[in-house]
Amino acid sequence: LAIESFRPAQTDQPLKHIGFNLVYTALFLLATNFLVPPLQWLTKPWIDRWGIGIPVEFPDNFAGQVVQTLAFLFIMDFFYYWFHRAQHTFSALWAQHKIHHSEFSLNVTSGNRHHWLEEPLRVFALWLPIGLLFQQKPVTIAWLWSSFLLWGYFIHMNLRLPLGPLTPVFGGPQLHRIHHSNLPEHADRNFAAFFPIFDILFGTYCKPERDTYPTTGLHDGEDLNGLGRASLAPFRVWKRQIGELVGSRRAVTAGKD
Repeated sequence: LAIESFRPAQTDQPLKHIGFNLVYTALFLLATNFLVPPLQWLTKPWIDRWGIGIPVEFPDNFAGQVVQTLAFLFIMDFFYYWFHRAQHTFSALWAQHKIHHSEFSLNVTSGNRHHWLEEPLRVFALWLPIGLLFQQKPVTIAWLWSSFLLWGYFIHMNLRLPLGPLTPVFGGPQLHRIHHSNLPEHADRNFAAFFPIFDILFGTYCKPERDTYPTTGLHDGEDLNGLGRASLAPFRVWKRQIGELVGSRRAVTAGKD
């Protein structure tokens, strides 16, 4: 937040938005640490039994560990890209993911502004297929690995930081701000977290102009800056969708009778 104050993309962000994000982050991390480990334990026998185990292993020297980290993140980002794109495509997934996009004041505290059921979903959408396909050597340089784990905070920063010629190579705050934009021309763009090459390859890349720092939030302006609203929002949508599905099936059955 101190770094953001030097060159903010959006000035005068309300402190109540930052405060909400911090409170919601506590709930998100608590739920993640409670729900995810049992699912990892559940899926481990599947990986042990059916995993292909394609080896991804580089030397323990510094250069090798940089490549080891980048290789892991590249593989992860491929699966993340398609899961993230699915979240914007299918209404049942969007009902959960839109909490992240309801952020009017995008900043570093927005990094963990995800519904508390999102990480459990990622166990099956990301970590299970990655585990089934690859056998990856752990990164042995702790500070290097930890620095890359901060990337999710970096790309959400409220910061005027154009990466210039590196924009198509690595995701940054400006590129990811386009993804959070509430302008129609930016809808469903820049899904990758680390490597924009996936957006370039699959037709969802939007390169920002030098001074492009759009406003953010949902296109319909829905405000989910509330602990109850954010937590219950997807359940309300799912309840309505289930009701509509049951109602349509009943109508079909009645028509046959």
